[in-house]
Amino acid sequence: MSNPSDDAQASAVIWTIGGVDPLGVAGVIADSRAANAIDVHCATIVTCVTAQNSISFNQLHATDVQLLDAQWCALLEQLVPSVIKIGLIVNAEQAQWLGDKLATYRHSTNEQLTVIYDPVLASSSACELVNQQTLEAIKQSVLPHVDLLTPNIDEAQALTGLTLDQPSDLVALARSLMIEFELSVLVKGGHLAGVTAAYDCYIAKLHQVAPREPATSFVMVSPLLNNRNLRGTGCSLASSIAAWCAKGLTVCDALILAKASINQAIKQALPLGNHLGGVTKLTTVTDFDYLPRVLSINGYLEQADWLGVEPSFASCPHNLGLYPVVNNSDLLGQLLSLGVKTIQLRAKGLSEQGADQEIESEIVKAIDLGRQYQARVFINDYWQLAIKHHAYGVHLGQEDLQLADLEQIKQAGLRLGLSTHGIYEAVVCDQLNPSYIALGHIYPTTTKEMPSTPQGLENLAIQVKLFESRRALVAIGGIDLKRVEQVASTGIGSIAVVRAITQAPDIAKTTTMLLNQVGAGDD
Repeated sequence: MSNPSDDAQASAVIWTIGGVDPLGVAGVIADSRAANAIDVHCATIVTCVTAQNSISFNQLHATDVQLLDAQWCALLEQLVPSVIKIGLIVNAEQAQWLGDKLATYRHSTNEQLTVIYDPVLASSSACELVNQQTLEAIKQSVLPHVDLLTPNIDEAQALTGLTLDQPSDLVALARSLMIEFELSVLVKGGHLAGVTAAYDCYIAKLHQVAPREPATSFVMVSPLLNNRNLRGTGCSLASSIAAWCAKGLTVCDALILAKASINQAIKQALPLGNHLGGVTKLTTVTDFDYLPRVLSINGYLEQADWLGVEPSFASCPHNLGLYPVVNNSDLLGQLLSLGVKTIQLRAKGLSEQGADQEIESEIVKAIDLGRQYQARVFINDYWQLAIKHHAYGVHLGQEDLQLADLEQIKQAGLRLGLSTHGIYEAVVCDQLNPSYIALGHIYPTTTKEMPSTPQGLENLAIQVKLFESRRALVAIGGIDLKRVEQVASTGIGSIAVVRAITQAPDIAKTTTMLLNQVGAGDD
């Protein structure tokens, strides 16, 4: 029998450091509930025990640093955290102890660690929990070791000394915190006055953005939900972000999914006993309506109409079936002759001399073959040539998306497919109303160097549920004959393959087998 200490941890793990709420709505109990909803184990270090409810805050007993240290050592002996979420820090001694522990841990181990701090400065009943001395100790001892800070407006103002006079100041608050404390910041704008939506501003730490993060700043926008049962929203949001990060998501993706969970939990929150309740019903969201929309910082400052709907691109069937991606028109024609009805020409790596003419010739042949076989031929990247020769559609990656004239593509009546690498990019691309969204990469791939990590089946299934009612979806990345059945089990309507066909020993046989498993799609 193996020693349990030698086995890999069964699931992702986060630690949370904060207080105990006897009502079970906030603090480390809320942290644990939020993490468990995402199938992440939550270990806790208790900084204090409180006597409070939704009506009043009666008493607080702080944990001494010797017991805090014993809790830390006991956890570390058995559970290595990938993310630590911090909540209520009661006094300066706790702040100094925590700063020392974080500094020592990071210098003494090679383990990757993300620290998320949701500052709790007052209770929901407006009782001040942190005095000025403690606040200064937090700034000096804790914040230097924090990666992501998630204050509400009141907490952001207390930390910066700035005052928010108008909604546009939300960005200034977030930027001030980012610069002063050199960390990434999410300022929660749920308490903004005079607005018709809830705005949350994210700004990443300057010059320290991980290469796989899809954005350095944005504003999440959600409808204001008319529900007074709001206790635990801050704890639950921060610990949900922590849990998604522990499962390997980017910070941007974690923010989107965590915010969606809180939106749903607020909508479903009920009173507790004879008074107000909180966000106790936390699950992974499968309803698109709970997802926040995403604005650029400039879009927010310019008061862009986030409720406005962009005109849709021409539609294509929700079920596109087997979707090979090939690099030449000869192979494209061979696959169409075998019954493939959706295909993409990705003409990369052609010789520089005469490349323009060679590419255009390949595109013309591919489009003509599509008409001959009544198939859906998408042209990768070369959108001007696709318009010129009246292609069925265009496929753009994230880099190409920044350069292409989407309005021209739309006016020409071409379908548009967009590549995404996570939930953040999928939300942003969905707002453009493309014909389909490609969700990838699902597995490791050798055909293209990817800055992102594989999404896996679990994340694919979440996105399928969120977006399937809105438009066609395509799974792509590392999918071969052995994996097709697993991918199809998520409910995805279309499956794209590259090397599964292009590197197959028998292309015709492999294509026929894939068509039998996936189908050719709807007409």
